[in-house]
Amino acid sequence: MPYLFTLPGLLCELALSIVDIRTRRVPLPWVGAGSLLQMIAVFVYGVMSNDLFVLLQAVLFTALCCVIQLALALLVPKSLGFGDVTALVPAGLAVGMLGLLPVVVWWLAMGVLGIGWIMLWLRFDSRRSASDHAGKVPYVPVIALGAVLAIVAHMVIG
Repeated sequence: MPYLFTLPGLLCELALSIVDIRTRRVPLPWVGAGSLLQMIAVFVYGVMSNDLFVLLQAVLFTALCCVIQLALALLVPKSLGFGDVTALVPAGLAVGMLGLLPVVVWWLAMGVLGIGWIMLWLRFDSRRSASDHAGKVPYVPVIALGAVLAIVAHMVIG
């Protein structure tokens, strides 16, 4: 049943993915609203299951993921932007509430899907010659799809 409580973060990631594909921007107010709604959902789940450690777990896993993503963005310039790091928060809260294994599956899914997504996007992007979007790959859809796969894998496995 905890999977229903991941919906605010996943729906926010869907909206952020659409905006990222269209504009290569991640609106911070949307990230803030989605993160707040996801935190409320995690809190409600924690109260219902009498386990408020879930809230702490979600916040700590999200912070760890954001630090790792920021480090990756700083190590390889122009690979990931600040929007990709902030877009990680709603999905991180959703996946983080489920524990360590879903977070690991999420990162593995983002890595595998990300490589394929970047290759396909650079090959088939219809706006690749436009100066404002040239060479910029929207990565938020990969974050969202990886989160969905991690949550579904957690549902199936256990």
